[in-house]
Amino acid sequence: MRSLRLLALTSIVALSGCAALNQLAASAFEKPKLTFRSATLQSLDLEGATLGFLFDLENPNGFGLTLARLGYGVEVEGTRIAAGDMPGGLKIPAAGKAPVTFPVRVRFKDVPGIVSLLGRQQESIRYKLGGTVGVSTPVGVVDLPISHEDSLKLPRLPGFTLEGLSVRSVSLSDLALDVKLRVKNPNAFAIPSGTLDSAVSLAGSQVGRIDGRALAAVPAQGSTVLTIPLKVDLVRAGRAASELMRGAPVDVGMRGTADLGGLPVPLDVGGRVPVAR
Repeated sequence: MRSLRLLALTSIVALSGCAALNQLAASAFEKPKLTFRSATLQSLDLEGATLGFLFDLENPNGFGLTLARLGYGVEVEGTRIAAGDMPGGLKIPAAGKAPVTFPVRVRFKDVPGIVSLLGRQQESIRYKLGGTVGVSTPVGVVDLPISHEDSLKLPRLPGFTLEGLSVRSVSLSDLALDVKLRVKNPNAFAIPSGTLDSAVSLAGSQVGRIDGRALAAVPAQGSTVLTIPLKVDLVRAGRAASELMRGAPVDVGMRGTADLGGLPVPLDVGGRVPVAR
């Protein structure tokens, strides 16, 4: 019985000693400081942008610390459009600091109303970065808030123009045409290949559709001409058919959507174009 009492007393003293040591460590510990340094645009294309963030993690204590975890989120207009985390392990030296860097990929298709914003040629959008950096310390993991607000540059939508129309063949029932559509890229990066869905009209009347037509990639600040084959019923073409067979200019219209980089880019072009035979 005496030995049990002695063991219990020893345990109480040990626990009291640990608590005292923890209180001493807590009183001697100074909270690390996280300071924003920079946000750089690492890449920009029609699909999205990659931002690189740099923070300084400063340790004012006389002993080293370790980064335990990092989690972040990016919001635009109150909508979270990107989130992620980074592994720990970064060492912060005693009375020193270490850079905390992490990239964030923003996909434009996740931005609310992005097609409308691009259509208005808006140059940038505001974003808000938030999150926490967890630091392992003698008193446990201490979370430090991540916070930064800035603007993100937006790309420009490609331009579409009708280049012309040619008649490949004529039969008793239909016309085989080639519609030439120029796609112009105003950006400093290439636009990836995509697909085109559009209705085609002649002299104001719809005469056919293009569904899933492949669009080739367009080089940076360059253009490409897409030749689109189209078969037109002579009866549906009406008066435009006779003008086409005479080689006279005709009113052509295209209205639909080009899927480029995951963005549904609106297509609405029209005009009086020359006809080649």
